Formats: sequence, structure tokens, C-alpha cells
Amino acid sequence: MTRTSSVLTAAAIVLASLGPVHAATITFDDLVTGQTTYDFDGDGDGIADVTFSTTDPDGFNTVGPGLDQRYIQEPGLEGTSLLPVDLRVDFLTGARQSVRFGFALLATAPDPSYVATLTLYNSAGNSVGSASVPGQIFALPGGGSSTFVEGLVRISFAETAAYGLFDFGSEGGRYIIDNFAGNFGSVVPEPASVALMALGVATLVLRRRRQS
Repeated sequence: MTRTSSVLTAAAIVLASLGPVHAATITFDDLVTGQTTYDFDGDGDGIADVTFSTTDPDGFNTVGPGLDQRYIQEPGLEGTSLLPVDLRVDFLTGARQSVRFGFALLATAPDPSYVATLTLYNSAGNSVGSASVPGQIFALPGGGSSTFVEGLVRISFAETAAYGLFDFGSEGGRYIIDNFAGNFGSVVPEPASVALMALGVATLVLRRRRQS
């Protein structure tokens, strides 16, 4: 095997081990009331990329605050905010760079305790990012204002997130989220990084050939 073919083979091995990142927005339009888990398959390969789960035996609901909201376009994912962990999300192929989602809480006026919090963790269980956003009443583009307090949560992070835990505070013990957006999948390095990794593998191949 020549040096060139060794490098090409090594590059192919490196590329084959990397999965693509899929930028996607999860709208929960196909959520069925009563489900305790909801799977999202962003690349259509039949394997879930993201799973939302609750320990509430009644499962999720799909009908939340109605039409007069800025960040919720029903159906969304509704649940109780009275659990130790109100909602969990698992990124089965990892999440990269950032996530965001809209939320509404069962409360008609803002309060410091009416907040939506998401904390993201890596596969070792270490926090890689967190945000806590208080619900507010917003003026709506078509006139009027939010029926219930709501908001938009954004988190940017450097490491790959493996899962996240949600905590919601509300007057009436309910929350709803919608349009959960992020980059789901394994990271694809820059071309220079791929070339560097391939060169490293190729060097090992050549050394082994010389030793044999």
C-alpha cells in the first residue's frame, strides 16, 4: 500500500466514524395525548435522535394555553410542573452548539417563581449549559396580549449535550413547550481537523508496515 492510498484509507475511516449534524425544529404535531415518551427522528432513518419523557403516569397533553400566545403554536407538549423532574430530554445522537424552545406556564400574571429552566448535561453527568427564563406577558402581532405567561429559552454550549432536565414553576401546576430547535447528531469537524486525524491514522499504518 502506498503512502497516498494509506492516507486516503485513513481519511475514509475517519469520515465513516462521524455522523452528520441535523438542524431541526421539533413541533410535537404528532404527539398523542397520554404518551409518557415522545421520540423525534430527525434524519428519517427509523432511529430516534431525541426523546422527551415524563414520570407522570397520565403522560403528556397536547392542548395548552390556546391561540393567544407568542411562542406556542399548538399542539405542543404539555405536562405537570409538580414533579421532581418535570421533563427530561435525551439526545440519543448528541446535541451541539445550541438549543431553544418556547414555553408557556399556567399563570395569568408574571411572578419571580414562574420560570422555565433547562439544564444540559454531557454523557458524564456534568452540566454543559443552563438557562432560567421568567414567564412574561407579551403584546401579540395581531393585537391583544398573551393569555398566560410565556417566553423563549436559549442555551449555547461548547460540549456535546447528552441529556437535559427541565424545571417549571407555575401558578396552576402546568407547562407547555413548543418548537424545540437544535443541532442533533455527531459533530462534523472542519476539513483541516479531518485531514489532521487522517494523517495521524495514516502515520500509524505506515509505522506498523515498517515494523512488520
